[in-house]
Amino acid sequence: MAAHLSFRPKLWVPLLFTFAFTIHSGTAIKCWDCNSHYDRNCADPFRNATFALTDCDQKNLDHFPQQKASVCRKIIQKVRDDYRFVRTCGWLSSEKESTDCFKRAGTFNVLVQYCSCDTDGCNAAPSSIQYSWIGLLAVVVLSTLMVVK
Repeated sequence: MAAHLSFRPKLWVPLLFTFAFTIHSGTAIKCWDCNSHYDRNCADPFRNATFALTDCDQKNLDHFPQQKASVCRKIIQKVRDDYRFVRTCGWLSSEKESTDCFKRAGTFNVLVQYCSCDTDGCNAAPSSIQYSWIGLLAVVVLSTLMVVK
């Protein structure tokens, strides 16, 4: 006896949206690329009207010629009382780095905070919260509520 599978739009539509949001294409990541030392609009709050997203595959590193950028970075440097914000492409990442910010302290009252993210333009955000995961969670919760009803 064959099992009968019924089509439930309330279940399949949210699952298709979830699937679509989690797939990443093979295109290059695009990041904001600026330094608040040269343009104050790069600081927080970030005002991107004077900047264009940079295709990170167009930037080459002499010491990593075959390496492709995989993340966007936002770096906040505090030297004494002077803050600098640097937004750029990132070539090397670790699991911890791609999901959170981390801080490093140095001598002479130097503090640096590194934030990395892996979606286009994500280094404009005030923190490294990845809004795509929030959207994914919302879809899962809504689809669960629709199935339960």
